[in-house]
Amino acid sequence: MNKKAIFLLSMLMIAACSGNKTKEEESVTDKADYVSEKNMVDTMVLRRVNFNKQIISNGKLKAVTKSDLKFLNSGTISEILVKNGESIKTGTAIARLDQKDAKYKLEQAKLSMSKAELEFYDQLIGYGYSKDTSSVPSDLLKTIKIRSGYISAKGDLRQAEEALRNTTLYAPFSGKVANLTAKPHEAFSDIVCTLIDDTRFEVEFGLLESEVPFVKVGSSIKICTYSDPEKFYSGTVTQINPLVNEKGQIKVLAMVNNNSGKLIEGMNTKVIVENLIKGKLVVPKSAVVMRDDFDVLFRLDKKTNKAMWTYVTIEMSNTESHAVTANIDKNADLNEGDIIITSGNLNLADGSNVEIKRKKN
Repeated sequence: MNKKAIFLLSMLMIAACSGNKTKEEESVTDKADYVSEKNMVDTMVLRRVNFNKQIISNGKLKAVTKSDLKFLNSGTISEILVKNGESIKTGTAIARLDQKDAKYKLEQAKLSMSKAELEFYDQLIGYGYSKDTSSVPSDLLKTIKIRSGYISAKGDLRQAEEALRNTTLYAPFSGKVANLTAKPHEAFSDIVCTLIDDTRFEVEFGLLESEVPFVKVGSSIKICTYSDPEKFYSGTVTQINPLVNEKGQIKVLAMVNNNSGKLIEGMNTKVIVENLIKGKLVVPKSAVVMRDDFDVLFRLDKKTNKAMWTYVTIEMSNTESHAVTANIDKNADLNEGDIIITSGNLNLADGSNVEIKRKKN
């Protein structure tokens, strides 16, 4: 290789080394700039407050008042007067059987009653009394009614009237129609429909043994459906069954009002049981982040405006907040009155420079 080629190769190597050195220097400079830059954060003063402890479970809605409705007698349905999902009032006619036979029997019963009345009055006259029965001895009056067939005819008439009424199925309470399967012109002797009072529901859910001490009859709950998780319904615990089932849970019942009318029998729900715990150090969930697989928050050093990495233990949580204590295994320190960084903390390191955001007017 000639001297000229060797010289050119040497120059290229020097240039390459010089380029690498420049990149390394730039990397160090960037890192220094990152550490020294000020991170914009929000803060809060740590105080001991009442913490709304929440226990979350899954529940199922059960109607408080629910009834499967059917005719007392079998027959052929002539009319269906409601439909599934329809809200009806007490006494509303739901369906009707063919009434021909019932009406015929009622007319026969009325005729028999008329004949019995004539026989009854004839016998009264035979004993020397008028149609006014007020002066007739009670024993004699009873005997005449039996002999004339009056009592028997009156009972038959009452039965015939009841049979005609029973050809129409009425709502025993106000509610919503469900499971309506009957159709006109078919012989039917089974359940016509289910009537559900959907103004309020029981929600049944399970709690672990360790969770039950935090709940009592009268405790407040909130539920939401999985189809509308932003809409909450308030309720109250009504029963706690004193028995642990095979799944290690205790059954709890609560009453919930269906104010929106959107709750439906059998719906699966999320249940949040609430209980107020006094005197806890409470921070927003956004204040706690993970570092080295531990929960930490950052306190603000007011003298240096630097973030101080602080290990914490989460005692309990709800949908918005954590109740925390200092992690004693990490010799952490946390006290009421500390300034806690609540936002802008995702990329902070111990000793990071921070600046509190100015509030807009």
